[in-house]
Amino acid sequence: MKIKSNHGYEYITKKMQVLDFNFTTIRNVDESIDILCEYFGEEDQDNSLAEKYCPYFGALWEAGIGLSQFLNAYKLKNQKVIEIGCGLALPSFVAATNGAEILATDFHADVPLFLEVNQNNNNVFFDFQFMNWRDEVNATQSLMGLFDIVIGSDILYESQHPNEVASALIAFLKPGGKIILADPGRAYIQQFVTAMNSFGYRENLTTQIIRAELTQLNKEREVFIFEFSK
Repeated sequence: MKIKSNHGYEYITKKMQVLDFNFTTIRNVDESIDILCEYFGEEDQDNSLAEKYCPYFGALWEAGIGLSQFLNAYKLKNQKVIEIGCGLALPSFVAATNGAEILATDFHADVPLFLEVNQNNNNVFFDFQFMNWRDEVNATQSLMGLFDIVIGSDILYESQHPNEVASALIAFLKPGGKIILADPGRAYIQQFVTAMNSFGYRENLTTQIIRAELTQLNKEREVFIFEFSK
């Protein structure tokens, strides 16, 4: 099966079974990057890894699976939840099936294409909104209000992210709410924890083990789960 991007190229996909969900994902990240390189041509290779084109959103990464495993045992019924940088939005599927009012957000133009396929595959439906957390926090607040729980997975991958992410996530949160992040062990996670502490939030750290067959390298992975609250 192929899914045509809003930008004109095509994604080659595969199906995966994860946490009782049937998911359509891109077949291979490197293959999709090669497709982009061919699409843009040798003189415009930089676009192949530009965030608005890059196919990373279309894979089920270990941090997202770990967050989903954690949420599967979390009390979410009637909670208002927002997922930041959702990609394929597996944690949002878990939240929705466990009774949450969930809003999934991302800025990649092709996220809704996969979301529609996977929502129909699983008969699970929830809202999606285009959002770049860097500059659209106020717009989302005005439209959707504040949330009981803010979730995200593997979003601390740039040096400027820790303080920006901390401020943005807190801005979405109701008083007394919780922020739950999954991280595969990125270099900036301690800076983020320090930033959250400076805002008065304390962390509870647990881990999730991801089975080898669900990982990108077919090796068992440990994912860190940070639950922040005041």
